[in-house]
Amino acid sequence: MKVLNKYKIEFANLKLGVHAFEFEAKKEFFEEFECFDYLTAAFDVKVKLTKQSVMMILNFEFSGNISVPCDRCLDEVDMYVDGEEKLIVKFGNEVYNDTDDILILPEHEHELNVAKYIYEFIQLNIPQRRVHQYGECNPEVIDKLENREENNEKEIDPRWSGLNKLK
Repeated sequence: MKVLNKYKIEFANLKLGVHAFEFEAKKEFFEEFECFDYLTAAFDVKVKLTKQSVMMILNFEFSGNISVPCDRCLDEVDMYVDGEEKLIVKFGNEVYNDTDDILILPEHEHELNVAKYIYEFIQLNIPQRRVHQYGECNPEVIDKLENREENNEKEIDPRWSGLNKLK
């Protein structure tokens, strides 16, 4: 958890108005959340905190690169990811779970660790399908996959061959 301590924003002593913070999220950051999917990761995160008398608005901007195994050929593929997200922080003792972009903090709180929100916002913006551009996959693997598909089509169980007539 030591890695995540540097993502704390002590807002109690901040004046009303806009404040800017910058963070980095690298591979070790994601490993703290038990996310080992990325071979490498490097994100720059900018947080603009607007402090008002009864609430705070945090605007997150992030951009960076990850490398992951390609879903098609398993070779490493580099992906650029960027996005913007917003979090509204209110103070009070009531529980409010109706939306993901509003956080209720107890009135006695004086700091907020934004690591969890940075992690979630980046995860939301990473594409579900992680593949190379067309033609960039490992040609040996693609050839083997295509040959396997052809062999599977030839070896159809006769009990199921009647289903092909329905096409």
